Amino acid sequence: MADIVAAMTQVGLSEYEARAYCALLNGPPANGYQVAQRSGVPRAKIYEALERLVERGAAVLVDGGESGTKLYAPTDPSAFIGRIEESMRHACGEALSQLERLRGDQRVVEVLWRVASREDLVARGRRLTAEAAETLHVALWAEEFDSLRADLIAALTRGVSVALILYSRHRGIADLQARGAGAVRHSRSKNVSVPILGRQFALVADRRACITGSIFAEGDVEGVYTLNRGVVTNVVDLVNH
Repeated sequence: MADIVAAMTQVGLSEYEARAYCALLNGPPANGYQVAQRSGVPRAKIYEALERLVERGAAVLVDGGESGTKLYAPTDPSAFIGRIEESMRHACGEALSQLERLRGDQRVVEVLWRVASREDLVARGRRLTAEAAETLHVALWAEEFDSLRADLIAALTRGVSVALILYSRHRGIADLQARGAGAVRHSRSKNVSVPILGRQFALVADRRACITGSIFAEGDVEGVYTLNRGVVTNVVDLVNH
């Protein structure tokens, strides 16, 4: 029960509301006194919690018969949580829209976020790949391609155009080519340069956001995530070239 209540508070219910809703799910329609007994919510607070559940669409009032007593019944959990999910998605979308309006044109943003681990480099690359709506420009080695391959295929499936340069062998490149990606292996071996230049990693989503860096032999990583137009366009040009 504690885990369920904790999960429900994460989506906006109070502890008393969560406990009252769980109590309603575990029995037939009940009045406030009965729900308080099942849930452990103080009687002085139970009707407030139940009324809030009704307002949220998590509970409904049912006919109490001749006694006229208010009885409460739960609504379907999937429908209730679905409404919360839809409401939160709408609220997040509206908040993002307002914040983007406040920030102004993204093209003027020139902040660089330093990336210092392979995990962060790959994770940001995967996130950009998942967010891409139109185009992806990618240049990387087989090790990192292996981590992003499923995400790149998913992007192609939803209609994103992909241009990709692979610096070393990986037979998975054929999967991308079969789905229409402009994916090629670099025509010359770059293995000799790895001790100096590291394994380069570059990815641009929608010609807007870029993650780029190098993974060096000793495990060090140096990279940046940025919306800087100069960096973005240089990486796009690198891949196109």
